[in-house]
Amino acid sequence: MPEDSTLPPELRTQLARFFARTWSDEVLRQDFERDPRAALATVGIDWPSDLPLPELPERPENAIDLESLEASAGSAVSTIGTVSCPTGCFSRQNS
Repeated sequence: MPEDSTLPPELRTQLARFFARTWSDEVLRQDFERDPRAALATVGIDWPSDLPLPELPERPENAIDLESLEASAGSAVSTIGTVSCPTGCFSRQNS
């Protein structure tokens, strides 16, 4: 990913998610290698024409795939929703 600070944060996030997908989706990776602009467009990324196309980074060691990360995040949210407060901190007491 270019280290250009002019990239909007949303575009940087979209690009990071796209690269994470390419690490587990061989077809998407091949599509990007063949035609980067078209592959980016398939996931809704309209890469600015005045910027060089990003290079596909290698998958970092010990990286988890996006699906595992999202599943873990979903589990954490449901766990948080079932935690109770032993002191009744969410109940309203009338004085």
